[in-house]
Amino acid sequence: MVNRPNEKTLPIGVRIRDGGVEINFTCKKQRYFITLPHPPTSEGIRAAAKIRSDLKTKAKWGILTERDIAQAKGIEVLENDSVNREQVLFQDVAQKFLKFSVANKDSKNGYRKILECHWMPYFALTPIANITTEDIEEVILDRNFQTAKTFNNCATPLRQVFEVALKNNVIQENPMDKIKNRKVQVEIPDPFTRKEMETLLSWLDQSLHDEDKFYRWYFELAFWTGCRPSEMIALRESDIDWFNGTFKINKSRVRGLEKKVTKTHTSREVYLNERSSFALESLIQFKKDQGYITDYVMLCPKTKEPFFNEKPPRERLVEAMKACKIRHRPAYNARHTYATMLLMDGVNPMFVADQLGHSLQMLIKRYTKWIHGDKNKQEIDKLSVARTA
Repeated sequence: MVNRPNEKTLPIGVRIRDGGVEINFTCKKQRYFITLPHPPTSEGIRAAAKIRSDLKTKAKWGILTERDIAQAKGIEVLENDSVNREQVLFQDVAQKFLKFSVANKDSKNGYRKILECHWMPYFALTPIANITTEDIEEVILDRNFQTAKTFNNCATPLRQVFEVALKNNVIQENPMDKIKNRKVQVEIPDPFTRKEMETLLSWLDQSLHDEDKFYRWYFELAFWTGCRPSEMIALRESDIDWFNGTFKINKSRVRGLEKKVTKTHTSREVYLNERSSFALESLIQFKKDQGYITDYVMLCPKTKEPFFNEKPPRERLVEAMKACKIRHRPAYNARHTYATMLLMDGVNPMFVADQLGHSLQMLIKRYTKWIHGDKNKQEIDKLSVARTA
């Protein structure tokens, strides 16, 4: 017996009409009604919903063609009328890139937005083989990217679209090969001093009450483990090894999405010290006192759900900095504070790198100023001695 879906359960914009499947959508004040050559079965409905989504995206980008609609209707497009290799449009390759990209969902959405905003208005209906390096450079000038980092981020999906075209023999060379990423100025870390850290923690301890007391222990753990915020809000009790005094960092939460990887795609084992251990115990006890039953160590006190992002704790630390008249820095810099405290105390840089999830080379590059502890001050003091001699 054919599995026919209930009319009430059909996806948005999909309906059964005259024994077939019809899709409809509105984009830029234009209404589209397209009857597809699919049976009104569950499989046919799923295929129709996917086709509707693809066509709607193309219409939104302004690249929906009569050929796309004809193909959706099942009308055979003659070979002479089809797009040959030299006429493959940029938008066709961009769609293929997005479809087969192995990037995570969040990154793919970012690529889609970049292509839609910066590159599709110029290249969508242009045969990709006709796009030259000079064409791209003109668009770059027109877009007037404000920072090197913004330009590099926007160039990434464009470069990969041309890589897809090259891989499929649609083009003979990648015009982006001659356009290099711009150099990004790397700022040195700006950690809190120990005195600033203790002042902030003291203010949080004295000023936050009831469920907001959670944030006092959140930052105690942040300052004394150096974990990234996305790693902390993904931490689970099952990650903790109390016997050996460690916990695993192998996942993260970004914009409400649980990722099975860290920012660097490298898992690590973080060692607990006296203060981080007490903070972790306090967070778990806080969760139990609130009656939460979950493996997550941290739940947002306001929503009682896993954190969507790190904005709520960040706002508490900003409030503390203002109240204590401490120069503003991102809450993320609690991580830098832990790293520099270890290095200033003479802890082996290889151990520090391992705890932060850095390579030793990256650690030395970022934290050279602190690796020698107070020796930097001693070196500059020699200059004063030499001048007075």
